Amino acid sequence: MANILIVDDHPMVCFGMGAMVESVVEDAALYFAHSFEQAIGHQRRRQMELIILDLGLPGGLGVEMISHFTNIQPDVKILVCTARDELFNAPIYMQSGASGFLHKHSPEEETKKAITTVLNGKKYVSQQVQKVMVANLVTGKPLPVDPMRALSPREKQVLALLLKGKWLKEIAEELNVAIPTVGTQKASIFQKLNVSNMVELTRKMDAYYEGDSINFH
Repeated sequence: MANILIVDDHPMVCFGMGAMVESVVEDAALYFAHSFEQAIGHQRRRQMELIILDLGLPGGLGVEMISHFTNIQPDVKILVCTARDELFNAPIYMQSGASGFLHKHSPEEETKKAITTVLNGKKYVSQQVQKVMVANLVTGKPLPVDPMRALSPREKQVLALLLKGKWLKEIAEELNVAIPTVGTQKASIFQKLNVSNMVELTRKMDAYYEGDSINFH
């Protein structure tokens, strides 16, 4: 029997995905979670063969959710199924340990193919994503990566405070460092994230995380 966890905050989506899973997986034991916390609770209680994961969840942590699941169960297979831009997000999640990435509005047959492919131990992305990833490799264009990976722990702290609208002086006082030190860290954050001002920084973080509760520590 294959334990399969479907994580989505819309019950009807869970129901429809469960029906598709049952049509291609014999003796599937389905479990449902409507928040990231519920999903973690299910996984701690039992081993899962597959987690089908939406991204826009209450308590969601963006790409960091992948490592939370694999820290509990290193061999778990994770199929991300989301309405977010797959050309932008698929490379990030696949490089972070997901087994597959599927757009939520994919045809039923493609969804079933993704489920069976991942359960069989193979990776899955759509043909469109495959073409873009191969083209990037051929031309030497880098694939999108999670911007948080480039930052040091201190830079993440400064970033979190910048996004809260705090001034350099306020950040320096909170972190008990000199104002020029914070200024240097801010400049480093801008360089690493390839932005030139706070408006661009805010837009970039929204594009990647869309309101997810990112862990800045």
